[in-house]
Amino acid sequence: MKKKGTFQHPHKWEDDELEQALQQLSAMVNGEDNPLTGKDLYTEDLETDYHPLTAEDLHAEDLETDYHPEDSEIDNCPEDPEINDYLEDLKMDDYPEDSETDDYPEDSEMDDYPEDLELDYYPKDSERNYHPYQRRQKKLILISCVAVTLVLIAAAFGIWWFLDTTKDDGLIYSNVYAYDINLGGMTPDQASQAIHEITDNTYSKHNLTVKLPDYTLILEPSTTKPVLNVDELVQAAYNFGRSGNRWENYQSKMQSALYRHDMDVLEHLSIDTTYIMDLLDQAAKAAASELKQTEVTVAGEVPDLNRTLEQANADPDVAHMTMTFQLGTPYRSLDTNKLLETILNAYARNDFKTIMAQYDVKEPDPLDFEKLFQDYCVAPVDASLNEKTYEITPEVLGYGFDAKDYTDRLSTCKPGDTVTFEFRFLNPKVTKTSLEEHLFHDSLSRVDTDHVDIYNRTNNLILACQAIDGTIIAPGQVFSFNDIVGERTAEKGYMAAAIYSDGETVDGLGGGVCQVASTIYYAALLADMEIVERTEHMFEVSYVPPGMDATIYWGSLDFQFRNNTDYPLRIDASVSDGQVHVELLGTDTKDYYVEMDYETVSGPYYGETKYKVYRENNPEGYEDGDILQTAYTGRTVYTYRCKYDKTTNEQISYEYEDTSDFAKRDRIVCVIGDPNAPTTPDGRPIETTTAPTTAPTTAPTTAPTTAPTTAPTTAPTTAPTTAPTTAPTTAPTTAPTTEPTTVPTTAPSTAPSTESSTDATEEDAEIPTDAA
Repeated sequence: MKKKGTFQHPHKWEDDELEQALQQLSAMVNGEDNPLTGKDLYTEDLETDYHPLTAEDLHAEDLETDYHPEDSEIDNCPEDPEINDYLEDLKMDDYPEDSETDDYPEDSEMDDYPEDLELDYYPKDSERNYHPYQRRQKKLILISCVAVTLVLIAAAFGIWWFLDTTKDDGLIYSNVYAYDINLGGMTPDQASQAIHEITDNTYSKHNLTVKLPDYTLILEPSTTKPVLNVDELVQAAYNFGRSGNRWENYQSKMQSALYRHDMDVLEHLSIDTTYIMDLLDQAAKAAASELKQTEVTVAGEVPDLNRTLEQANADPDVAHMTMTFQLGTPYRSLDTNKLLETILNAYARNDFKTIMAQYDVKEPDPLDFEKLFQDYCVAPVDASLNEKTYEITPEVLGYGFDAKDYTDRLSTCKPGDTVTFEFRFLNPKVTKTSLEEHLFHDSLSRVDTDHVDIYNRTNNLILACQAIDGTIIAPGQVFSFNDIVGERTAEKGYMAAAIYSDGETVDGLGGGVCQVASTIYYAALLADMEIVERTEHMFEVSYVPPGMDATIYWGSLDFQFRNNTDYPLRIDASVSDGQVHVELLGTDTKDYYVEMDYETVSGPYYGETKYKVYRENNPEGYEDGDILQTAYTGRTVYTYRCKYDKTTNEQISYEYEDTSDFAKRDRIVCVIGDPNAPTTPDGRPIETTTAPTTAPTTAPTTAPTTAPTTAPTTAPTTAPTTAPTTAPTTAPTTAPTTEPTTVPTTAPSTAPSTESSTDATEEDAEIPTDAA
């Protein structure tokens, strides 16, 4: 009677036996002692007491991991009839081939199956208990297959290794070098001949020179006695890969196939290292020194400095201070072992080029002359000028030494020397005499610009010039128009005069002061000053040449330039005889003078004449034909700074200075009529046919009275004032008219836009004139 779920093979494997088999298999794979052979695998250590595997079974094609022979004769197992009875019900063909878990009988209770039995299918009429023997049998088959495969691989590798390492062609292995010669593939005789060819005339004939900073060693063959044992070197090269056990030789051979191996020539080179080391020790002893810092000693007192340099030098009782330097010595040593290694390596390379060697050196701390000066010397004080009173404060002598002079003299001394220096009087760079001789001695430039005689505007010009007059600008200092003049307010006396605002001419406090800024700008250009800030007017002005103007506005626009000379600069500014006068006084050290030139690169763009209708007897008092707004011509101007030799008047340079974009503006004329009546595009009233009586009566009375009075008063005032001021200040006729290389690449290609300037508010305006 079969007992469900309790069958166990009477000769089952214990877990420790299976583990022992696996350990033995691992020992075989790792090359450890007592590896299992193919025969041992099936001997007493691995016996199941039942159904042993044979070699034929092991290699049978139908032995797979999932091996289940359909007609397996399991009931043929000897020694246990109960197994045969039990296995009769387990026919392999009763197992459905693609059985899924949903094919199980409905009354199957999956919980009755042991958790460790993972079966792909279950026979319908079986007891659903997976036979433990079958699981172990599958594991045994898998382990056997892996073991045999590894044994075959190891055997094949061993046979190949044995055959490969035992064959010898009698040649030096590849990539074996000596003296940068690849001996690989050579016979020992060939290698010996190659080495003899490059060493027979070197070791016995060539000197090796070692050059130290202050000493030279010459190593001659007669004293160093270098002898190379070529036979030993070649034999060592041949033995590479052949002198160890089979595994070591194999490793060496494989390495030589991939990497370069350099023979240690020094092992086969005989040389008198004792003699070389004695020479190096002697050189090291001669060069050795201990580190010692420089010592400074100062003696004496500072003499009276409240006198001129001439008085001080003429005083016979002056006892000058002295400063003594006990110069330090550096630490210096020679690393003889390192140098000997370098020499031997040169011999090993068969390289007899000169060896440049250095000492190990640590210098004394450098002298801090700035600190010495601060500790023991007195710096000179330059004479100075009071910018308000123009009084000169005399200079004060200094006392000490010139650092450059001291360093130059000390550089010629040797370490350990004692050097004594005597202090001396130090003269300031700027003295009272030099200031008096050169201060405001030369007129660097002078510009006079015409102004119209309008009381408020002239008053503003005078106030601005008074604020600037006498201003002194030190070397390197920047002049700022707004900083000097300040805000133009009624409290300061400024009055309302014409200014530009949003493209229109209106009255504003300080109107006219831009003419002062423009006059200073033009003078600064002629004096070759550095321009820091400048902005052109919205519309072109007539009191300076085109592009030579500068507009200013408190809080936003300023005019600035820098005094780039070595001397103070004074600005003299005044208003008289219908002109604004500006002169820059300083010290002229230039051998050239400056003239300004300009060219129109875009334009001119003329404004149109437009009309604005007012009723007769209008509150503004305009009459027919009155000019309400003057016209301005727009254009873009490049300015150039031209330098000429003072002696020959030849041009030295022609340099681009700045770009000025001037907008155009329309002319507006008053027309008396009905503002509500239709007008032409230019603003003139359109005459209608319904009023034939009006036209004959109005036209004759208006036209004759307006036109004659307006034209004569406007035209004469503009032409005479503009022409005289522009012509004399234009660049000399000798200046070149074309300079393609100096023209900026950013030149505008279109006419300047009036709208682009309408937001700007200028603090100056032309007096209304008919500029069209």
